[in-house]
Amino acid sequence: MTPHTLNAASPTRHSRGGALLSAMFLLLLLASSALATSRHFTVRIGLRGSKHTVTALAKAKDALIGYAFSYPELQHDGENIGYLPCPDKTNHGSVTFGACNARNYGAIGRFPYRTLGLPVLRDGHGQCLWYAVAGSVKHNPKPLTLNWDSPGQFRVVSPSGRAISGEGHDVIAVILAPGTTLSSQVRPPASTGTQRCPGSANASDDLPAFLDRKYAINISGNVDIVHGEPDTNFNDIVAWITVDELFGTLRRRSDFPAMIDTVLDATATALQSHLASIDPGSPADNGAGTAFLTAQAEAIIGNRVHGRLPDSATLGIVAREAATHDNWRDQLRFVACMDGSACLTVTLADSVASPPVPVTETCRALVLFGGERLRGEAPQRRSTAAERADATQYLEGMNRVSFTTGTGDYVGYRHYAIADSRLPASEDLIRCIP
Repeated sequence: MTPHTLNAASPTRHSRGGALLSAMFLLLLLASSALATSRHFTVRIGLRGSKHTVTALAKAKDALIGYAFSYPELQHDGENIGYLPCPDKTNHGSVTFGACNARNYGAIGRFPYRTLGLPVLRDGHGQCLWYAVAGSVKHNPKPLTLNWDSPGQFRVVSPSGRAISGEGHDVIAVILAPGTTLSSQVRPPASTGTQRCPGSANASDDLPAFLDRKYAINISGNVDIVHGEPDTNFNDIVAWITVDELFGTLRRRSDFPAMIDTVLDATATALQSHLASIDPGSPADNGAGTAFLTAQAEAIIGNRVHGRLPDSATLGIVAREAATHDNWRDQLRFVACMDGSACLTVTLADSVASPPVPVTETCRALVLFGGERLRGEAPQRRSTAAERADATQYLEGMNRVSFTTGTGDYVGYRHYAIADSRLPASEDLIRCIP
């Protein structure tokens, strides 16, 4: 039986069953996390926000993560997990029809409570929440790549500019509670009877009246979001989501390991088709396989060629798996034998969560999947284009050495698994093409 994947259509019965299981898991997940989330904000906000503000922000954050977690089941059959909704730009509680800004550009507006199946959420001063989302995770238009290394666009700072949310602009979504009206603000009432939040039907016009800083409604580049403090002219209270927080929940889906395995399987199958004709000296070798490897090569060292793998259209990934491949292809590398021989040696165990039973294989090519980036004292960094092009930010140990030097053997696992839920699953995954 073909493993179930996040981007493949399933029979109706199986689809409904999967959706029900995901929904049940999500309810349990959000119920168990609500208290922790509330405590998190209570510690960060302290006396600056009321209990009502803390609760509203916690509910909003949980709902956004839940939306990303269940995206395929929320009337998005055949699509991938991880997308966050666009903001409400028209003050009706729902995501505005159509795109919110261009691809890879962020957007800000009111929190889309109706889209998320919530009642209107207000802070401790009766003000409706606002919301900003990074272009790297928004659902329309979707980014070309979405995975656990997707970059943020936001950094939460104090009024003096001190970073609160961590190093860099790694925040992918921000929820803002406007608080009391500042002396410089005039907040208009709701302009129609169908609006439950004060203000007009144009978020761009209303933004200065509700938020402390004049943020651009369509966000390009990185932006600092100010978290208010007493005795300043800033009283917005901010909650945020990083990509690590998001995928810390997404990887708990029961079908997440199967999705990662399918990316590797589909990529290996497609690469194998390109290598099939490589037989130097044979009339059957038309040079197409060698030309493909050369086109993707970052380096050719002796008989070995290595590099990054192209997008699904260039590689020839089948349609039902194309989007998932493109979302995760920055995690993938390949190494192959230019003469079509089995010049590579790899030792593979099943998974990090299984008893190790290593088997050594010889291969014409390998597909390598870097896994989650290392944290701690010697972290891997994948924020910039240069970092994402660097194989050492993905591969570890002897694999890093063998890949970069063009000599040596490889070692890894066949299947994705999480050995410790508190730690990133950074182990290298490998497919052998015999």
